[in-house]
Amino acid sequence: MSQKQYSVRVYIDADLSMDNGVVLDKAQAHYVGTVMRRKIDDEIVLFNGRDGEWLGKVQEVRKNNALVSLVKCLREQADEPDIHLVFSPVKKIQNALIVQKATELGVSEMIPVQTLRTNSDRPREDKMILQAIEASEQSERLTVPLVHQSQKLEKYLAKMEPDRALIFCHERHDAQDPIAVLSTLTHTTKFAVLVGPEGGFSDAERKMIMSCDNSHTLGLGPRILRAETAVVSALSLLQAVRGDWQ
Repeated sequence: MSQKQYSVRVYIDADLSMDNGVVLDKAQAHYVGTVMRRKIDDEIVLFNGRDGEWLGKVQEVRKNNALVSLVKCLREQADEPDIHLVFSPVKKIQNALIVQKATELGVSEMIPVQTLRTNSDRPREDKMILQAIEASEQSERLTVPLVHQSQKLEKYLAKMEPDRALIFCHERHDAQDPIAVLSTLTHTTKFAVLVGPEGGFSDAERKMIMSCDNSHTLGLGPRILRAETAVVSALSLLQAVRGDWQ
């Protein structure tokens, strides 16, 4: 039997447990009461990334807050793939698309990195967090991916865990079947997908990336992909071969 779908899901930082109530902040109360037109005793769903997904009933809706009582747990918290997305920021609209699609595809952390050919300002961390929350709410995720501050590519590579497989998306690499490449990564369950700027990585950056002991080069077909397309393609391949699509 398929799970009942609820049109209103809200991420909240408060603890969630049986017979407790939670208070929604002003923005959440506006969304529930004004945008989605929920009234007293209407059902909504809440999650916090720790305590699973909960069914709640609206008790009060005010201008600055709303009160919701918790009725029952709909889904227990479950483990999710440990996948980092390391990407060079692009223009505002495309950047928002990357955050949205990466969230839908189950990324656990997002790390914007500055490269030689990055042609965008440092993305605003607060906006990326809001975009990730909205995508988590809509995609029925039980968590919201962690969003990091932008940093230099070399800094990220220097401190990356040695047991995390670095999947280097190389736009002009004449590589073997990408599924075959990913199928060999059975020694770890921790991954980092690295996608470069629209102008590609410099020669020096490519050498630096490929010199990492845990680096695995992944070709994404015969055509040059936009950054947001490369992100979706690489994450879909990884989830299908080594993630939670199996």
